[in-house]
Amino acid sequence: MKALTFGLALTLLASQAPAQQMLSTASPIPDGAETRFCYYDGMAYSEDAFVLMVGDNTVTSTITTVQERLLRCHRDSDGTLKWRPQSTFSTNN
Repeated sequence: MKALTFGLALTLLASQAPAQQMLSTASPIPDGAETRFCYYDGMAYSEDAFVLMVGDNTVTSTITTVQERLLRCHRDSDGTLKWRPQSTFSTNN
């Protein structure tokens, strides 16, 4: 009975290695996805989608400038989708 249990344990350990290797090499993004979506902050966006990026200017501590940039998901000439800036706003607070 001990030999059967030991053999079963070894079989299970041996079968886990290929499964773990397959999981570590698997990509969460399917092949060809860059031709169908633009990606930002873990999300996929379709063509002509807009994203607003907001950030603080941290160059100087005396002036606080907030910058907003509007990006559009645009199809490039090679067929891939990429973010293109549409407009940029800066406000001083």
